[in-house]
Amino acid sequence: MNRSLKIFFGIIITFIVLALSSGFEMAIKSIVESVPMGVGSQVGILVISILLIFLFSKIRIIEFNIGKVNLKQLIHPIGLTVFLLIIRQLISTIVENDGTQVAVSMSILQKLIFIVVLASLSEELLFRGFLQNMLSPIKSFGIKLSNTRLSLPVLISGVLFGLMHFVLLGTGASFNYVIQIVIFGMFLGMIAGYFQEKHNNFTFAFIVHMSANLSGLIFSMVL
Repeated sequence: MNRSLKIFFGIIITFIVLALSSGFEMAIKSIVESVPMGVGSQVGILVISILLIFLFSKIRIIEFNIGKVNLKQLIHPIGLTVFLLIIRQLISTIVENDGTQVAVSMSILQKLIFIVVLASLSEELLFRGFLQNMLSPIKSFGIKLSNTRLSLPVLISGVLFGLMHFVLLGTGASFNYVIQIVIFGMFLGMIAGYFQEKHNNFTFAFIVHMSANLSGLIFSMVL
């Protein structure tokens, strides 16, 4: 596939998947009304992303690698992710909000399954597993911060991942709250993308995202 077309299709298909996921939400809700809000869309993203990655890997348009990691390798990405979340919590206490956040009616077990595991896996498969790999032709371009280099695929997938969270405005969340989530999402996406690219291993992206969601859940319970 032509490099320009690969990049174009990667971005367009990502937006199409996000649009289609709302259809999954409505379909699952029509069958099981008790399913928590957002679960249907995450299932949709998960299913479509797996199919896309399988198909595009099969015809060798993208290279998707997933493998084992050791604890020593995880110290840096998890530590950086938790630090980022602490900074967001501190900013959230300083920035004036109108008090409107996203109400999530789930048990602790449901939050662990649907937010910590399902949302982390589905979103990372789409934005890092599929999109970032589709953007590989521009991997040689990027910016360097100190000793860290962020390639364009990492930057673009991170920014788009953050912007995706503007959909939270539709849930009644305040604009100030959503802006914080969007900015945090951009940085989180870049961290996930950076470590996936550095180790050529999707597992790092998934663990980074899962660490953020788990830490957020713990903070919401104790603060």
